[in-house]
Amino acid sequence: MTGKYLYKYVSFDADMRVMGMIDNYSIMFSPPSRFNDPFDCNPRYLDSPNPRVSRPDLFKYIDRSDLSPAKNRVLREQAVNRMRAGLRDDSMRQTILADVGIVSLTRNPWSVLMWSHYADKHTGFMVEFEIRSTFTKEQKGHEDRWLVAFDVKYVSERPSVSYWGRTDMSDVEKTFTYKSEEWEYEQEERVIKYSGGAGAFPFEPELLTSVIAGSRISESNFQLLKNSIRAANKTRQKKIKLYRAEIDQKDFKLNIPKFSRPRLVMAK
Repeated sequence: MTGKYLYKYVSFDADMRVMGMIDNYSIMFSPPSRFNDPFDCNPRYLDSPNPRVSRPDLFKYIDRSDLSPAKNRVLREQAVNRMRAGLRDDSMRQTILADVGIVSLTRNPWSVLMWSHYADKHTGFMVEFEIRSTFTKEQKGHEDRWLVAFDVKYVSERPSVSYWGRTDMSDVEKTFTYKSEEWEYEQEERVIKYSGGAGAFPFEPELLTSVIAGSRISESNFQLLKNSIRAANKTRQKKIKLYRAEIDQKDFKLNIPKFSRPRLVMAK
């Protein structure tokens, strides 16, 4: 298998459900409504002075042939007011996002900040996936189980989407893959599931290549990782490798002995 390596920083939860990535090859798709950035998946929606002109295809379903033009006009105004109310109170966007689940991955396994933020102050661990770049016809690479990810674009201005426009791929990208440039250090890529909502869903076992324990992981949790990986490797042709991060004794950086992935060089 050839492709790119992407990483998921995780913390141990009380029920150890996070171990499902190793034990059951399942990964959590998160609801966008719970993201820590209030601007994430929240573009600026642009209204229209005349929605009927912008989207005549929508309004043809509102007009009724059995009603007078005056009553149809009232129906149209009521529909527009409901839509605009949903825009103001954010209920329309939340309804749309309720069916979406996202897995946030990163290209950077060396980030001290991300180990701190997403792996519980370096006490958690990180999972390495080798994401395919090509698929056979039988593999159906469009399915969520292959964790095909899209680059997050870091921008200085909040993206704008027409509230009454016809949704196209550009609007989808602006909604789900645009973030403030303040987040660029995360080097994020996203797996986006547009139906079925959030929750734990299976991925292809062969994608999982390595597990890296945090530099402050407890010995009991490190042993838990070792036991789970040992059990998983009994049925795998390509074995999962286990590493453990260490704090460098001189510089502000982490070392991962025998881990050969290059350090990501961030542009200044």
